[in-house]
Amino acid sequence: MTPVADAHPQWPIARLAGDIDLSNVDDLTLALEQSVANHALGLVVDLTPVTYMDSTGLRLLFRLARRLRDRQQTLHLVVPEGARIRRILELSGVALVASMTSTLPDLDHPPAEAAGAEGAAKRWLNSR
Repeated sequence: MTPVADAHPQWPIARLAGDIDLSNVDDLTLALEQSVANHALGLVVDLTPVTYMDSTGLRLLFRLARRLRDRQQTLHLVVPEGARIRRILELSGVALVASMTSTLPDLDHPPAEAAGAEGAAKRWLNSR
């Protein structure tokens, strides 16, 4: 699987589809990390058509969020309500390191930060 990137000056969009697992996670990691220019505000990863994600896929998202944070950028995930992988992402704590919505945000404005306790936890993690 190769991410399909849409060129937006501040928020590139990587659209992933199919399975994210041990067989392709290294190639995906490299492609996603290279898709974000230094001047971008962050990366939007559209996981809408993803049907399966194993622990290596989860590790990819945590690693990507950390690398972006180190560059003063953010990770925004698009995962529809009811998607097979959404519950896994929620239980794993990915929402603590990346914002997650059901639809693509208006990219002329930064994606909204998590609110409430999630936002506080996210700010705390980002300060470490």
